Order: sequence, then C-alpha cells, then structure tokens
Amino acid sequence: MKKLVWLVVLVAVVVGAKEFLSGGGSLPGMSPPRFENPYPASSPLHAQHQDFIDRANADEKLRKRFAGIMTSKGLFAELKLALARGAQSLEGPMVVSATRAMAAVIPRLPERSCAKLMRPRDDFDPELERDVRAAFERLPPRHHKNFLEFYLRALQAEVHDAPRVARDPAARERALVHLGEAYPGVFGQRLAGVLRDPLRASDEDACWAINSMTHTSTQLDPESAEALSRLLWGGEG
Repeated sequence: MKKLVWLVVLVAVVVGAKEFLSGGGSLPGMSPPRFENPYPASSPLHAQHQDFIDRANADEKLRKRFAGIMTSKGLFAELKLALARGAQSLEGPMVVSATRAMAAVIPRLPERSCAKLMRPRDDFDPELERDVRAAFERLPPRHHKNFLEFYLRALQAEVHDAPRVARDPAARERALVHLGEAYPGVFGQRLAGVLRDPLRASDEDACWAINSMTHTSTQLDPESAEALSRLLWGGEG
C-alpha cells in the first residue's frame, strides 16, 4: 500500500491548463503571461472559472512563474509540483475536497482514459486531457468550485513558498492500514497486482484501482481521508 504515492499522476485533472495561459514571455520588457477563461461568457461554467482567472491574474508572481514555459512537458512538471506543494501546505478539508472532486470525475471517464490515471507519465496526454475536461464539465458546481480553489491555492503555495503542514507519519500509517482493510481477499490481491505494475495491468483493472481507491479514501475517518488525500496529490513521499 505504500506505493500509493504513484497516484501523483492525478495531475491530469488540470482542465486544459495550457489553454489558461496566453501572451507574455521571458524576454526583458515583456509582461508575464495572463490566465484566460477557456469558456465563453454564454457557458454556465464561465462565471465560476472567471473567479479563478481574476485572482490568478492579480498575482504577478504567479504569472511570472509561467513566463517562458512554453513546452507541454515544462508546464506539466510545474503543475505537478504545484499540486504536490498544495497537498503539503493547504488545510486538510481543502485537500480532501479536491480528492472528492477527482472521485466524482473518474467514474465519468472512458475506461481507456481512466486507466491512464494509474500509469506514470511526464507530459500531458491530449486524449486524457480532453476526456477529463468533459467529465469535469459534467460535475455539480460545488466540485468545480472546490477543485479550482485548491488548484489556485496550490499554485500560490508553491510560488510564494507557503509553510508546510507538519507531517504525521503515524497518521499516514494508520490511514494506509484502514485503506488496506477495505480490500480483503481477492480485492486486495487485485489492487496489489495493479500497484506492482500499473503499466502491465489491463485497462479494466487499472481503472478499477484508481476509481476505487480515490473514492474509498474519501469515505474513511477524517484523519485517514486527509492523510490519503495528501498522498494522492503527491504531497508526501
């Protein structure tokens, strides 16, 4: 179960991250890029994203962080780092709420894309990004709000070097034990097989594993849900 940290690949939920940025550059005199709303004013998702956009654009240090980062791999690495830092620095309920949003996204994905969430990678996958965005758009508004708040606060925690929450190894171990208890017998064997080698696991098994673990982690006691959520977002190693 300690290999749960592999689930840092959940960074794929960043909805169209490359489309949030426009303009700017790294040359002297050039203004840093600005975040843009990917949804038109006629979209029911426009308003809730605009709050994120306005607050992100008001943070010049955050905008400067992305100046000159034009490759998808570079941006992917920056966003993965920010989400991990958010898991290290933000308050527990906020981190858990982001995990609940992911737990709502995953069952709405095609099996092929769902399985990809379980497998390591170092760049955006266009098909996965498209499917995750489509699933995210179908969520109740509270999940949009909770995830976007976590996403923005995570970015800011990274660029402003926010203090980290003190680690609690004992709570983490208890959480992993509680999670393991949710997978007796053949279920535990199936999960262990996926965790040992997610690249060789079938799409069906990989999708089942990421879907089940993400949902189950949010259903445990508050201490365990928080500890597992910090692991899921890559906040602890």
